[in-house]
Amino acid sequence: MAQKEYRKLHAEWYELVSAATDPGPEVAYLGAKIRELGQPALELGSGTGKILLPLLAQGLDVIGIDTSPDMTARCLAAGAAQGLRPVVHAQSMLDFALPCRFRTILLDSGGLGLFTEDRDIAATFQRVMAHLEPGGHFLYDLQLVPADHEDNDRWTGDWICAPDGAVLAWRKQMRHDPATHVWRWLFILEKFVDGHLVETEANERWGRTYTLEQALDYARTAGFEDIRATDWLSADPPQATSKLISVQCRKPRAAQPALPAQRGPHSS
Repeated sequence: MAQKEYRKLHAEWYELVSAATDPGPEVAYLGAKIRELGQPALELGSGTGKILLPLLAQGLDVIGIDTSPDMTARCLAAGAAQGLRPVVHAQSMLDFALPCRFRTILLDSGGLGLFTEDRDIAATFQRVMAHLEPGGHFLYDLQLVPADHEDNDRWTGDWICAPDGAVLAWRKQMRHDPATHVWRWLFILEKFVDGHLVETEANERWGRTYTLEQALDYARTAGFEDIRATDWLSADPPQATSKLISVQCRKPRAAQPALPAQRGPHSS
């Protein structure tokens, strides 16, 4: 099923919640990977810039795409406020088309789990392959089966204050299908200014968890080589208890042209 983009109020909430969490370990890991594997780099699902902007602040050559124009607008504004000039495109991972190729492409923060259909994952991997230089690398992470669904089928919620004093409150309910490993959640956001409700937004979203073999097979099927899985943000191999993993794979290098046949001393 097609994933819905993050709209205006959801994008504002996402930026506030992201600012309240520390992306430092993920930024450090991905920054080191980009330096190791090469630039330029592309981040898929760059959102409001939680990962992209700190990478740019490190001096790395990286741009982003996100399906939500509201998210990309917030990323641009946040970047400008930090003295950065992020390049982000409002495009879908399913069919993005950019005029350049990359040494490294990232799909971080569990973004692969937003797809529930194999055909959508296949389409994304095809677009990644088309945008990588020969020998370039794709890094992605995801949540493994079984996932923790302790909040299944019950409403939970919280609230957060914006810098301007507004309050964003949210309620959500998640339902998980143990047969398909697909989860669906309803998300209701309300914005209060001076104690008055001024805006409401409801979203419906889906996600999915995967087995380790599925996570690797998507890369194999797309034609990637040198496929490696580790514990999330680690060099250690996945364990039986691993809940999150990171995967690194490589686009095949360009085939070397065949050397012309040498003429021997008895060649005519």
